[in-house]
Amino acid sequence: MRIFFRQVDWRVALMMGPRHRFSPAQWQRLTPLAEISPNVKVAALINALLLSLVLVWGLPNPLMLEAYVVALCLSLGALGLGVLVWRRPTMKRLYLAYGLSSFPLGLLAGVATVLLRGRPDLQPLAHDLLLRGAGLAFVCAMGIWVLAMWRNEFMAAWLHEEDERAHKQELAQRLSSAQIQPHFLFNSLASLQHWVSSKDDRAAPLLASLTAYLRATLPLFDRQRLAIGEEAEAVQRYLEVMQARLGARLRFSLALDPLAAQQSLPPGVLLTLVENAVEHGVQAQLSGGEVRLQAQMAADGSLIVLVLDDGPGLPADWPGEAQTASNMTQPLSHAQGSLGLLNSRLRLQQAFGARASLCLSNRAQGGCQAELRVRPEASALTTSTIKT
Repeated sequence: MRIFFRQVDWRVALMMGPRHRFSPAQWQRLTPLAEISPNVKVAALINALLLSLVLVWGLPNPLMLEAYVVALCLSLGALGLGVLVWRRPTMKRLYLAYGLSSFPLGLLAGVATVLLRGRPDLQPLAHDLLLRGAGLAFVCAMGIWVLAMWRNEFMAAWLHEEDERAHKQELAQRLSSAQIQPHFLFNSLASLQHWVSSKDDRAAPLLASLTAYLRATLPLFDRQRLAIGEEAEAVQRYLEVMQARLGARLRFSLALDPLAAQQSLPPGVLLTLVENAVEHGVQAQLSGGEVRLQAQMAADGSLIVLVLDDGPGLPADWPGEAQTASNMTQPLSHAQGSLGLLNSRLRLQQAFGARASLCLSNRAQGGCQAELRVRPEASALTTSTIKT
C-alpha cells in the first residue's frame, strides 16, 4: 500500500492541472508537435456532431433543431478551446479554457431565467435544457482537462526522449570520432622514434605528416556534421603518414567534385572507410596497393562517395547487400572493419535516415569498393523538378 501511494502524483490525482513547465527554448523545440492531423480534426468534428445530437435527443420537435444548433455551437467552441490547450497545455490556458467554456452557459442560463419568468408551464423544459447544458459543460471540461494533462505529459516525455537520443548520438559521435586507431598511432610513433634514433631522413616528413594528421582530426570531436572537403584533409594526412611508413607499397589519390566537397557527413565516416581500405586492401598483400577516394554529385542530386582499393577484395561469403537504414543495425559477420563500419552505418542512419546507404562490394577489376550514397530530401527533389 505504501508503494502504491508513493507512486501517486497528487498534483495529477487531485486535478490540479499540468505539472510540467517548459522554457521558451523548449516550446520552440515543441513547435512541430503543435499541428493537428486531418484525421484528428475530422474525428473531433464527428464526435461534436454526435454529442450534440445525443444531448437534444428526446426534446419536443419544435425545439430540437434550435437546441441542436446551440449544442453544436457550444461543442465547436469546446473544440476550439481544445485546440488552444493542445498547442500549449499550460495551467494558464487550462483555466482560460474553463472560463471561456463557462461563460456562454452562464449567459444562456441567465437569458432563460429572464425569458421564462412567469411561464411556469415551460419551466420544466427549461430545467431540462439547463441540465443538459450542464452535462455538456461537464463533459467538455473533463475532456479539456484530460487533453491538457495527457498532452503536457506527452510533450515532457517527448522532450526527454529527444534529449536522450541527442545524448546517445553525441556519445556515438565522440566514440566514433575517437577511433583514431591506437595501433596506428603507436606504430607511427615507434617508426618515428626508430628513424630519429638512426638519423633516418624519413623522420622529419613523418613527424610533419603525423602532426598535420592530428591537427586535421580535431574537428572530428566537436561537430555533428563535417564538410567532406574538411575531412578529406584528415584523410590525406593519414595517407601521407601511412605512405611514409609503407613507402612504395601505398599509392593513393583523392578526387573531390567541388560541389560534393561542400556536402557534410558525420565526422570520421570517410576516415573509417579509408582506414579499412589501407588495412585490408594494401597492408594485406606484400605488393601493396592503391587507395582512391572519390566524391561526386549524381544527376538526381544524390551524394556519392567511393573508396576504392585494388587489394584482395571481400571474402567469398560476404553478404554484399546495401546496408540501408532498414538493416543498418544488423551485425556484421566478418572482421573486416566490422566495428568501424557498423558505427558508421548507425551514425549515417541517425543523420539521414533511409536516405543514406553504405554498400561494400568487390570490383570487377579486383579489389574492394565502398559506396556511400545520400539521396536528396523529398522537398529539395521537388523544388529541383519544378525548376527544371
